[in-house]
Amino acid sequence: MSPLSAAAMLLLLLAAAVATTPVQGSRVRRQVAPEPDNSSADDSAVGGTNSSSSSATAGASSRPEAACNASGYNTEFGSSFTFECPESYALSAVGSRYCSATGDRAWNYSCTYMGLGQLGECYWSPFANDFGSVLWYQCPFNSLVTGFHSEYDATQKDRRWKLKCCRSDSSVLYNCQNSLPANTPTGELQFSVFGNYFLRGVFATFKRNVRRGETDRRFQFVSCKKRSGN
Repeated sequence: MSPLSAAAMLLLLLAAAVATTPVQGSRVRRQVAPEPDNSSADDSAVGGTNSSSSSATAGASSRPEAACNASGYNTEFGSSFTFECPESYALSAVGSRYCSATGDRAWNYSCTYMGLGQLGECYWSPFANDFGSVLWYQCPFNSLVTGFHSEYDATQKDRRWKLKCCRSDSSVLYNCQNSLPANTPTGELQFSVFGNYFLRGVFATFKRNVRRGETDRRFQFVSCKKRSGN
């Protein structure tokens, strides 16, 4: 090989070395350096303000939550309703189940015939509570509960209530009692009066579980015994 050819070959090798080294280093920076940044941003989104949204989206795509089933109940989840006993009947039992998807309850009511104690002078109470506040109402003037009206607020995930009261003209109510709590928050509710007792009022406190994102009420009931006024 001539000296000129050898010199030319050496120059080509040096030029190739100089051109290759920066490109390889640049590729490493472009590929490796952004990856921790992107990973950090994604972790922040999942664990921070968007964690619930992200978790819900992931859950929805992998295992959709089944819709709450109100079959067998008088009311639907998340809907306003009005329930009234037939004429001469008064409420004697209440059942309810909770749905975490709506933060609401479906309700079931049972009514019992008053026998000789006919009911009259019926009226609806005003709303007995505001959303998120204590519910407390007792039918006055020797009257019993014969119906409920309830409106649901999706933002508050709570209900406000009216009670229908009817007066027992030929009977006297006495020995009224407050029940123990009929449910735990989000738990099943079952309440029935004793024999010859009827529902006269309701008391409920509002509970909010911030960690679980659940809202519910804990209910107690007032029932009174009926006897002939003669």
